[in-house]
Amino acid sequence: MPKAITKIKVHLFFFTLLLGNFSAIGQTTKVDELLGQLNKNNTDSVQISIMRKLSIAYSAVDPIKKFYYSNQYRLLAEKNGIDSVVASAFLDMGISHGIRSNLDSALHYFNLGLKKSQETNYTNGIARSYANIGYAFDRLERKKEAVKSYEASLKLYRNLNHKKGISQNIINLGSIYFDLGEYKTAHNYFKQVLETVKENPKDEIGLGNALFSLGNSNLKLGNIKPSLTFYQKSLALREKIGDLSGIALSNWGIGQIFLKKEEYQKAIKQLNVALKANQTLKNPYQECVILMTLSETYLALKDYKKAESIGELALTRANDSNAKGLTSKALKLLVEISTAQNKFEEALKLQSDYIKVKDSLDHNHTKESVIINDLNRVNSDNKNLVRDNKNIVEKNADYVIAISIITALLIIVAVLLILYYERNEEKKTNNILLKKQKQEIAEVNEELSALNEELITQMNIVSSQNIELEKLNTVKNKFFSIVSHDLRSPLYNLKSLFELYRQGELNAQELNDLLLKLEETIYNTSGFLDNLLEWSKNQLDGINIKPSNFSLHQLVTENLNLAESQFKSKSLIIENNINNHIVLFADPNMINIVIRNLLANAIKFCNVGDKITFNAEVNEPNVVFTITDTGTGIAKERIDKLFKLSHQTSTGTSGERGYQLGLVLCKDMISQNSGKIWLESELGVGTKFYLSLPKAK
Repeated sequence: MPKAITKIKVHLFFFTLLLGNFSAIGQTTKVDELLGQLNKNNTDSVQISIMRKLSIAYSAVDPIKKFYYSNQYRLLAEKNGIDSVVASAFLDMGISHGIRSNLDSALHYFNLGLKKSQETNYTNGIARSYANIGYAFDRLERKKEAVKSYEASLKLYRNLNHKKGISQNIINLGSIYFDLGEYKTAHNYFKQVLETVKENPKDEIGLGNALFSLGNSNLKLGNIKPSLTFYQKSLALREKIGDLSGIALSNWGIGQIFLKKEEYQKAIKQLNVALKANQTLKNPYQECVILMTLSETYLALKDYKKAESIGELALTRANDSNAKGLTSKALKLLVEISTAQNKFEEALKLQSDYIKVKDSLDHNHTKESVIINDLNRVNSDNKNLVRDNKNIVEKNADYVIAISIITALLIIVAVLLILYYERNEEKKTNNILLKKQKQEIAEVNEELSALNEELITQMNIVSSQNIELEKLNTVKNKFFSIVSHDLRSPLYNLKSLFELYRQGELNAQELNDLLLKLEETIYNTSGFLDNLLEWSKNQLDGINIKPSNFSLHQLVTENLNLAESQFKSKSLIIENNINNHIVLFADPNMINIVIRNLLANAIKFCNVGDKITFNAEVNEPNVVFTITDTGTGIAKERIDKLFKLSHQTSTGTSGERGYQLGLVLCKDMISQNSGKIWLESELGVGTKFYLSLPKAK
């Protein structure tokens, strides 16, 4: 079997994300129904609503008509000053070009939609615009810009708690990793999306996309059986909702599986079904991908004539889609087909064309870093746009004539009905008027509901900001309270000492005694100040965690060496019973601060000759680490307050000051490292601190 093309990505995500909640059941029937509702005598709001629905319905039927109706409701929205609807219209016009692979034109309209959304602070429109722009960049092989756009959209959708938007951006980012050959990373993204969409049973389109994406990633990872299962589930769901694009893609995926299993006739059958489903969509990009897989299948059967014919058609479709990446892959496939037929001269020419396209593609990648923000580059599809506009104008003239004839016929029928069924017609007229009024009221209520949702979102944002400001203000007040209360005393003592010494009221012995006590106070205050600064930094800026593997025994030993002079001054017995092989996965600097504080507390509240013991044991998936002392112990009523910033001080066995802030800092840092801290204590017996932290993987 020939070597499979390994980096073909089908952009199935474009339409589902951009069209929102639309389900493609009976698109043609839906179009006919909406056209029957369209009447120039309707109010502008009713016409806008119907035309928006027509724009969505035409996505899978006729993208040119989609552009027409999008432009029509844009004009009505501009007339009535509805900026959010104008922005949505620009995006729908861009989608029309995206379906037809006119990517430069699509980018133009997406940027117009973004600009209009930004001018009016229409957050949902901004998020949707970035998602569309990311798609266009992705198709143009501008991956870095695509990633930036998807991430900008994802951030906005998360702020709005828009679950469908969040899931779709995650699946788009995963698809970029898929393009780059990072299949495991892409697989993890797709699994995350599947779990999310399962929470919303109504999001059948999102579920179908997630299942299909997992089929792709499992196939690339060599998991053939799960891949086939995901493809089949996605196909069943998409057939249920009538999603033509999804049906084509799922059949293509199953065809790849059969090709991989060398069941070539089954593969051909599935791929032909995919091509038939794609005929209505007229999506050259998608058709090219299916044709290349079909050509590979005939190449594997050594039916070189069909393989070459289909491969050449795939190359034509790749050129139609303006996707150089696909063009290079189609040329590479044709090189392989020519080589298999010993047409070496033709293969050499195709190889030369392939290298030119590949070099051009690489050159474009180099230029990306220079023109990342160039959203208004020269539109290569201007000629197509002019031709499309001309066709639309011609069709509009035909529509006007047809509407005029139909209107005349309707007037004649109405007169006849009035003559023969006057009473019944009067009742019908009243019913029609009542129905129209109800419809207008429903449209107004829908718009008011949307405005109310936006207002609620803004109020929630303001409320969150107020809560954060109150939190920061509380931290500031606590910080200054602690500084004014506990740092003033050492400074005052130092000032008094200098005054007494300057006035000559102290002899050398008295000065020496006071200096020793002052030195101890300064050391104690210095430790407190370190904790205070660490705590305030944590509260105001947040902790920057850098977890890594490290030896717990070594970290404890280092702290014991630093505190050697302190526990020797009290003749304390120190035991480090921690096994050398116990390794933690956490931020070693934070855990070092925790051990330093707990060791300092144990020394502070131990009497001469007391004992401090360090132990640790593995309790999968964590390590439980204990520090036990035989010191003074802690009263039960104070245990619950130890980890709260209530600003209480205590005194050690040698008069050392205890500020309690260290324990608050310890709890914060242990929590940030996915751990827990607690203690057991009894007055006169001692205290035992427990720390549970993740074991190294």
